[in-house]
Amino acid sequence: MHYDIAIIGYGPVGAITANLFAQKGFNIVVVEPKKDIWNIPRAVHFDGQTQRIFQSMGFMDEISKIIHPMEGISFLNNKGKSIVNLYLKHDEPINGYDESVFFNQPIFEKYLRSEANKHKNIDLKLGFKLANIEAHESINNLNILNTNNNAEENITSKYVLACDGANSFVRKSLNIESFDYKCDQDWVVVDYQVDKEYEINTDRYQICDYKRPTTIVPITGQHVRWEFKVNPDDDLETLEDERNIRKMMQPHLWRLNPDIPLNSGKLLRSSAYTFHGLLANDFKYNNCYLLGDAAHQMPPFLGQGLCQGIKDSYNLCWKLTGVINKSFNKEILNSYSLERKGVVDFVIKGAMKQGDIIGSQDWLTATLRDLYLNIASFIPGLLKPLKFQNSWRIKNGIIDKELFPNNVNGVIIPHPALNIKVDNKLFDEYLGNNFGL
Repeated sequence: MHYDIAIIGYGPVGAITANLFAQKGFNIVVVEPKKDIWNIPRAVHFDGQTQRIFQSMGFMDEISKIIHPMEGISFLNNKGKSIVNLYLKHDEPINGYDESVFFNQPIFEKYLRSEANKHKNIDLKLGFKLANIEAHESINNLNILNTNNNAEENITSKYVLACDGANSFVRKSLNIESFDYKCDQDWVVVDYQVDKEYEINTDRYQICDYKRPTTIVPITGQHVRWEFKVNPDDDLETLEDERNIRKMMQPHLWRLNPDIPLNSGKLLRSSAYTFHGLLANDFKYNNCYLLGDAAHQMPPFLGQGLCQGIKDSYNLCWKLTGVINKSFNKEILNSYSLERKGVVDFVIKGAMKQGDIIGSQDWLTATLRDLYLNIASFIPGLLKPLKFQNSWRIKNGIIDKELFPNNVNGVIIPHPALNIKVDNKLFDEYLGNNFGL
């Protein structure tokens, strides 16, 4: 069987990619070993530009029902005193939507799959894994296996889009190496469900305690994400034990609600992770493309892992659509890696800075940081390392560096609400998804 596009992996990036290309009318196959959605939340955050992409897909009305905006976040020192408070909600956000919102990933994925199921041009191979890939300029030969009985199928596609995660089989098969930012940090990530009878405070906290850096982020409903940095002398096996998790939660639980008993609520999961900074040397090999975690991995401190994967998909979609439809020269596809690598590199470095700020485990460094942030709270420009969601820009790719001045070159076009005649719509709703003048 031959397809225009083979999408490997059906997590959130794969599902977004399938919907984007299906809307363009292409013949698509999706290959995914798991049949069901993993019912544990991992990613929890969208930014304004991501929501702007959802709007272009016609999804924003439904997605707006499952997201909750973050108004700000408080940075506290080891004594629980406020160092600095960041307010992220603006009257006129540059992308037309709140720059920081939270969501439940399983609910989000179920919605994406329900939309994909509406498209007759998507062939879902759930319960199949990619066993071999031969990547050529003109065609890609894919050997896939049924995970139940190991029955083989051979399919071909003009393009392969690898959305198969951090351990990407496609990336490894194509021998694409990655740059390591050497910023590994071990953290324990906990998802905690507060009992329904307790109304929770939805403020978010970065507790910059050098003895145990901690993050507290209410997500949606009664779901709260906790992150605890692992100390050098910790035993990971015992640290993940529920008794120890609740012990680490105890000093801060009152911030959610002073009446919550220590042993109440449900721990949905507690898992130790090593946060990495990795960037593939190239996002393209012949007609195979890496997207999402297959192309890059970053510390989670800016909540950008999934956001950047969705932006990969959107960037590639309009270019590949133009090439398949013979509107663009195929050379435009070389800009995908150029544009996305530059932005993702900037985001990874920003996440590393954020991690250094909140995760210091040295008393002197933490004391100097607290002093800096206290001063910076009165001089907004000094807080740039903590809040730069609007400053990501394309530095290389399809931009004319001579035609446009440096202050606007590669900067995202604002997305304001426009009141034209009797309509009050966002800018992109008037512009549409094609080029405009």
